[in-house]
Amino acid sequence: MSHCDIRVLDRLGHSVSLIRAERTRSAFLASVNEIIRLWRILEIGAERGDGLLFFKDWIRIHQKLALLLVTGVLLLFGILGFALLAMGSEGEDDAEELLLDQTYLAESGKKAVADTTASLPGEGIDSGTDVIVVVDIKGAVQNPGVYQGDENMRVVDMIALAGGLLETADDRAVNLAQRITDQMVIYIPTIGEDPGTVADGNEVSQQYTGTEGETGSEKVNINTADAAQLQTLTGIGEKKAELIIAYRKENGSFQTIEDIMEVSGIGEKTFEGFKEAITVGSK
Repeated sequence: MSHCDIRVLDRLGHSVSLIRAERTRSAFLASVNEIIRLWRILEIGAERGDGLLFFKDWIRIHQKLALLLVTGVLLLFGILGFALLAMGSEGEDDAEELLLDQTYLAESGKKAVADTTASLPGEGIDSGTDVIVVVDIKGAVQNPGVYQGDENMRVVDMIALAGGLLETADDRAVNLAQRITDQMVIYIPTIGEDPGTVADGNEVSQQYTGTEGETGSEKVNINTADAAQLQTLTGIGEKKAELIIAYRKENGSFQTIEDIMEVSGIGEKTFEGFKEAITVGSK
């Protein structure tokens, strides 16, 4: 095939394409004009009251165009419906995720508050937490031994855990209202036993039970007592003992026993509980 033939075929193909494009354009314009004409006729018919009858005749004559219009309208509504459904589904998912996030944040907030409360310093009764302490109970009780309790318990509570006192026990020699501390030794003497001989060779016994410090023979010197000795006083726990020592370091020795009420956390009611068991020593 020569170059001339190829050129002729190219021109012929181009002409055919132009003819087809022109026919498509003419058909499209004719359809648009027909739709416009139909709309105008419907408007006129609506004014005269016979628009519906004309519309039926037009559909009968232009079935293909009517079918195309109906298909296009249905397709348009289908696309719009699918889009709205998708948007609604995304909205529900977002609402559900938001609810889950709010629930998670609420639970996290509760846990943070609980952790913060549990970590507050101070004695168990103030901070809302129970600190486990181990106490050794000896002497005139039903079941002597080592028992666990929390630091808010008193000597009388630990005696109850040990089965109670024996008939020969001298409970007057022990401060039953004293709050217990970790590693505390509680010794219950028998009637007629000399409390002063109980602690021989066992200094912890005398120091922790408070039998010597609070029943008369020897008082706690609040100017020299360490934390353990201060905790033998009724109403004084580990935290308040540390506050007393810190006050001494900052302000010097107490001049009177009433001066201990200057320490934060020690009021008149607490002072009344141990004032007979303390001293400031010789001046």
